[in-house]
Amino acid sequence: MRRVLLVLVPLLCPEPVWGQDSQYWTLQYGPVAELLSGVVVGSSRDLSASYYNPGALALAKDPSLLASVESFQATHVTANAEPPILDFTDLDIRPAPSLFAVALPRSISGDHTWVFSSLTRQDFDIRLDNWLSGSSAGAEALIDQSLTESWFGLSWAHPAGESVGLGLTTYVAYRGQRTRREVSGEAASPEAAGAVLLVEDFDYGNYRALWKAGVAIKRQYWDLGLAVTTPSVRLFGSGAAAYTRSAVGGDLGTGPEAVVQVRREEDLASRYDSPLSVAAGGAWRRGQSTFHATAEWFGAVDAFDVLDAQVFSGDPASSRVVSRLRQEAKSVVNVGLGFQRNVSERFSYYGAFTTDRTFVDKDAPIGNSLSTWDIYHVTAGTSLLVRDVKFTLGVAYAFGSDSRRTSVITVPPGGPPAVDETPVDVSFSRLKVLIGFDFGS
Repeated sequence: MRRVLLVLVPLLCPEPVWGQDSQYWTLQYGPVAELLSGVVVGSSRDLSASYYNPGALALAKDPSLLASVESFQATHVTANAEPPILDFTDLDIRPAPSLFAVALPRSISGDHTWVFSSLTRQDFDIRLDNWLSGSSAGAEALIDQSLTESWFGLSWAHPAGESVGLGLTTYVAYRGQRTRREVSGEAASPEAAGAVLLVEDFDYGNYRALWKAGVAIKRQYWDLGLAVTTPSVRLFGSGAAAYTRSAVGGDLGTGPEAVVQVRREEDLASRYDSPLSVAAGGAWRRGQSTFHATAEWFGAVDAFDVLDAQVFSGDPASSRVVSRLRQEAKSVVNVGLGFQRNVSERFSYYGAFTTDRTFVDKDAPIGNSLSTWDIYHVTAGTSLLVRDVKFTLGVAYAFGSDSRRTSVITVPPGGPPAVDETPVDVSFSRLKVLIGFDFGS
């Protein structure tokens, strides 16, 4: 009987696309802020300031509604390993996350500004099934993953003089994630043992609170802004984690010829920690041109468990699922530059470039994120003011790549199943069409 080489990649294939988010500047909000790739901490004057710098709300006009419909994005990811055991390509097209905000009219609130807002920070749902077949070998590797995160905010702002604004946004954030990983396999030949089964499953929902405070300064030729976002505070949340493991003549980390092991724990306390961040930005006007710049520092987050894993203490079979529940973040700094040209009072065009560095340490032995690449964003577009409605149209292109090692399960010729590592090259790109409108600009 012919020799068999069976490779199962249960933890890699879809996860570079939709793994735990590991960048902070991937999503931007508001019609003009999208065209400037979010480089507006010092210059935002519409209701998107509730997110970027709530202090700037005090210096804005009296808008009552902002609707940001940022249209569609196409995300393309490839992953390749040498020798060619993996050649993965995925293209996903979907509506882009957006911001919706509404303000109380100043006829009611006076010189105070109150804004209600909601925005989507993460939103995806995917199920991928990989299959390898052969006359003497065959298996599958399944990923079923869903992640959503939404922020709901109440902003307050008040002027401190004619050119200074102070503001604070209180956010309640909901984060929910469900992930199931499954690998099955069989290799039957006189030379190679068979039977490999590994299932990991967890889900959780978590509510937390965080605050963003800002100060904005407006002068004749320049603007400045400073915004500080606090670490989040856990409110409540829970979830469950489970595993199923089995190997015959193989080693899945607990010794060869393991018997079937099944365990599920429910009502586990959940948490999700986000960092302290400080953003500073400015804008300088020269004639019909405006130059924008923003930099933001994000602090490190110590390792924590998204689900309380103490219940698995002393259970070696749970080591893989427990490691998937761990999360930490390194400190990063993102910077961006933007340009705006006002051709007339009603027509302008924009361009911007920003960095979007990952907070994941790809060499760390813990974590449930494989999106370990830095992303770079380039945007360009125009805006047209028709009466009191500002229409925007633009495109944004993002790209990044990384090379790392990941785990695979192999059945080599003449040997038992084993967990090995292989280098993988990942390439990411995203094209986004921006169509927005802002009432009351």
